[in-house]
Amino acid sequence: MDLIVGYENARHAAYAVLEELKGRGFEKISARPWNKFDPDNTSWWVVPSTEWPAYKHGKLFFSPNRAPENSLFCGLHVEKGIDAKVESAYSSFQGKRLIMKDDWCWLDFIKGLQNTTISRVISEVSEMLVSSLLLRIEAGFVADPQSFDPHATRFDWDLLIFETSGTSLELIDSKTPANLLIELKKSLSLRRLADDIPEIPQIGWVWIDFFIGNIFEIRTDSLDQDLWDASRIWREILSNWESFFR
Repeated sequence: MDLIVGYENARHAAYAVLEELKGRGFEKISARPWNKFDPDNTSWWVVPSTEWPAYKHGKLFFSPNRAPENSLFCGLHVEKGIDAKVESAYSSFQGKRLIMKDDWCWLDFIKGLQNTTISRVISEVSEMLVSSLLLRIEAGFVADPQSFDPHATRFDWDLLIFETSGTSLELIDSKTPANLLIELKKSLSLRRLADDIPEIPQIGWVWIDFFIGNIFEIRTDSLDQDLWDASRIWREILSNWESFFR
């Protein structure tokens, strides 16, 4: 199924979904840009909170830079922070916000990878769309807790991109300059992926961004009657991740 939106950028798509969720009774939610100085050309999140940064939350993302030209990569974004066992190295105010606590969505997300929760969602969405979903993992070290921005450009971070329609994975792209995700490239299932993540070298110090979603083509001048609006995007795709949107 072709996924086409008429929103001209991630900002418009994010705000449209935000308004859709407000209309459905969601409270204390917000739309946030990665680069507030260039809001029309940057990634956006819809966050189930008004706090920012929102590292601990599962967020809806709308990303042009992780998609082909004139497209948006949209879905669920979950972050792994720095483990509490090394928190003594992050004593600054900024550093403390990077330490993963018991209320981080990541912990339940990993459990969802280990059991059938996430594979069921992927299977249902993939069957409805008649196409695979993309799973994107970015990982790297936090070198400077006072200036670190996990959403900034990563020149030495590892990247894996898989296609998946359920439990199995197919690697379609990888870059591993930091040598952190080399073993994960061999993961052939979501369960294996979840089991391999704790084995990442120096995992306590590693930040991970985990994205699951779909590519939407942008056609602002299209007369196509099958454009996806915010209501349909939420109802048929993003709502499936509601249990992790918290």
